[in-house]
Amino acid sequence: MQSVITARRCLALALALLGTLPPALATPQTVILYGDDDYAPYSYVESGVFKGMYIDILRQAADAMPGYRLELQPRPWKRGLDALEKGQVFGLFPPGRKAERSYVEPYSAMLHRESVVLFCHDAVMRTPRTHFPADFAGLTIGVNTGFLLSEKLMAPARQGLLRLEAAKGNEANLKKLALRRIDCYASDRGAARHTARQLQGELARYGFQLHEVLELSSEATYIAYSARNTPVYKADFIEKMNAALLAMRQNGELARIEGAYLH
Repeated sequence: MQSVITARRCLALALALLGTLPPALATPQTVILYGDDDYAPYSYVESGVFKGMYIDILRQAADAMPGYRLELQPRPWKRGLDALEKGQVFGLFPPGRKAERSYVEPYSAMLHRESVVLFCHDAVMRTPRTHFPADFAGLTIGVNTGFLLSEKLMAPARQGLLRLEAAKGNEANLKKLALRRIDCYASDRGAARHTARQLQGELARYGFQLHEVLELSSEATYIAYSARNTPVYKADFIEKMNAALLAMRQNGELARIEGAYLH
């Protein structure tokens, strides 16, 4: 009988000790975040590997969160948004804030600020063009199919001041720009520069170099957390992830990672 009581006391003591173990010694909580699978250089799949600027940022942030094991998985963007709305996924990166996305609650601390800029062929810029859209009247501007265009582009296009012509992706539009099939190209700055570096040899054959003319708009990006997906660790994870991202911004690590991809 005494041995049974002793065993019970030992078990109770062991359980009590386990309950007081510091978080770093406990089994980390696995958290899955999904990201755009085709958005180079920000997040994309290459040779079966999920990589990009946002991947590096989030993995480094996770290093400062010992209570969690972060798993990043690629997903086609529209499917990711649909799953976020339905609560099938915990978090998705890197959307901007959109009023119509009431299914997001909350957004994280800012990851980065993306900018849509206008690139034009040198021949077009022989005429001084500094004011948009007045100085660009009559020109054809290439855009990516499915790309959400700002009102700054859409309004003059509706008025017939300029013409928008869509093609699938940065590569197609940069080649069209090099061949003067379009006059200018509106695209995310980082994405266009990344593709131009990949096409450097081919574009050089046309005597073409990518030149930015002006910035049309900019938008901060975030991790969007689903309002309908509420695991017990949600508030704690978000608080720790935000703290890690803010620390990286303050100590210059975010700027270092951005520089490696965008400059």
